[in-house]
Amino acid sequence: MASVIKNLAEMTETSSTEPIYDTNWCNMPAEIKSKCISKMMLKERLSLRCTAKAERSLVDCQKIGFYRGRIRKYADRLVFSFYHDKSQMIRKRFRDTTKGYEFLNYICKVGVFENLMIAFDESAAQKEFEKYTGEITAKHVNLEYSTYEMVLPILLKMKDGVESIMMYDDGGIDYIFDEILAISNVQNARYWHVQGYHAEDSLYKIWIDEDSKIGSTFQVFANENGSFNRLLMRFADRLVSKDERRVRIRTDNPDRHILLERGLDETVGIDYYDQYFRLMMISAEMKKSEYDDNCKEWIHKIRPGIYGEYSDLEYNLNKNDDFLK
Repeated sequence: MASVIKNLAEMTETSSTEPIYDTNWCNMPAEIKSKCISKMMLKERLSLRCTAKAERSLVDCQKIGFYRGRIRKYADRLVFSFYHDKSQMIRKRFRDTTKGYEFLNYICKVGVFENLMIAFDESAAQKEFEKYTGEITAKHVNLEYSTYEMVLPILLKMKDGVESIMMYDDGGIDYIFDEILAISNVQNARYWHVQGYHAEDSLYKIWIDEDSKIGSTFQVFANENGSFNRLLMRFADRLVSKDERRVRIRTDNPDRHILLERGLDETVGIDYYDQYFRLMMISAEMKKSEYDDNCKEWIHKIRPGIYGEYSDLEYNLNKNDDFLK
């Protein structure tokens, strides 16, 4: 006990009651500032970024995580919406597109997104993504109402590790799927869906030629009759089994099959105009009893709101919770 008391006494004598840095922000070492910045939310970082060139440089070197980000053109404004978590949203809007695209470059450089939605269809935004020399970091990417010329540079500049990709093709967007399928992040994504898909021939590139991993999923909906039959014709020489809802397809790998499913339930019937499909890479040993008969969840994923249900996050995207000035 005496030795313990002695050690405590020595620690007390050698310890200082003074703060480590008895100074203001301007006099703090850069490494301490950087640690402080890493704890700041976006709003605080942007305020600090405006104070001096040195602070701007420090802020621009720090990555910042977001649960969700949405970047889009709305009317005459560039609108940025960010969630640090699932509930609190912050927005920043720009009428001055020059400043808006400058901010876009900053966000692309420092943002680390769990979910990222980009919705642009104008040439000015396309040029900004083409000029951007860094990487865009996101696990789940949604490219909504974006032209092919916009989609290609974005996908090419995504950092490795993208887990899912969502795209919209309304028939008026001329996607060159062979070029898209040549991108490693598209080939390696565990989930990919295209709304309004109309290029069935390209499926061979990722589902046969590239030998996708078990569990990889590709979903589409097509708003035209005959889509299911065209898909069947493309794989006609590889059919293992077939019924009204499912087709099992042989691949070049004897250990793997493709399961092509058509979404049919009490809402989406056989004569429903939009047709929903899911292709899944499965083990050749998978039994019919293991199939998932509930298609509602995966149809909702590609067409939110079809059942009249929106998640809290989907609803909150339309609320003006907190605007950055």
